[in-house]
Amino acid sequence: MLRRLVNMNQDSSPNRVKVRLNVGGVEVEIEAPVDQLEESVRRVVAALAEGKAREERTAQEARRQLTCRQVVERLVSEGFFREPKTLSEVYQEVKRRGYSFDATAVAHVLLELVREEALDREGSPRRYQYVEKRRGLMGEVTAQGAEVTQTAEERTAQRGTGVQPG
Repeated sequence: MLRRLVNMNQDSSPNRVKVRLNVGGVEVEIEAPVDQLEESVRRVVAALAEGKAREERTAQEARRQLTCRQVVERLVSEGFFREPKTLSEVYQEVKRRGYSFDATAVAHVLLELVREEALDREGSPRRYQYVEKRRGLMGEVTAQGAEVTQTAEERTAQRGTGVQPG
C-alpha cells in the first residue's frame, strides 16, 4: 500500500515524494527521497508510538503518587458521597479512575473518615453505606424576627464559652 501512495503522491521532482499519514489521530506529512521514504515513515511511526507510551507512563506515575486516602478524599470533595454508597461502589469508582488499591485499603480509609466525622456510615455490618456528613444547620429566630443560621460546630463552641447566640 505504501508503494501505491508513493506512486500517487509524487510531485514535480522525480526523486522526492510526499506522503500524508494519520497515526493514532495525529496527521503527519512526510516528504523524502523515494529511496529513503520507507525508513522515514518507520521513524515517524516509532516516534509517535514512543510519545504515546511516554504520556501513558507519566499518567500512570501521577496516579501512583496519590495515596488511597487522597483518592477517597477527592471523591468526598467532588460530591461522590452525596448519595449513600456501598464499599463496592466506592471501590469500583476508584478502580474506574485507574487506581489499583485493594478493597481492604479503601474500606480502611472509609472507616478512618467515619471516625474523623468526614463521612457518616449507615446500615449494618457488611451492608454499610457511606454518605457525606450532614452538617446540621439550625435556624434560630431573634427577637427582631431575623433568622440566624449556625452550624453545629458554632453552637458547640458557643456552649463551651458561655456566649449566647443572637
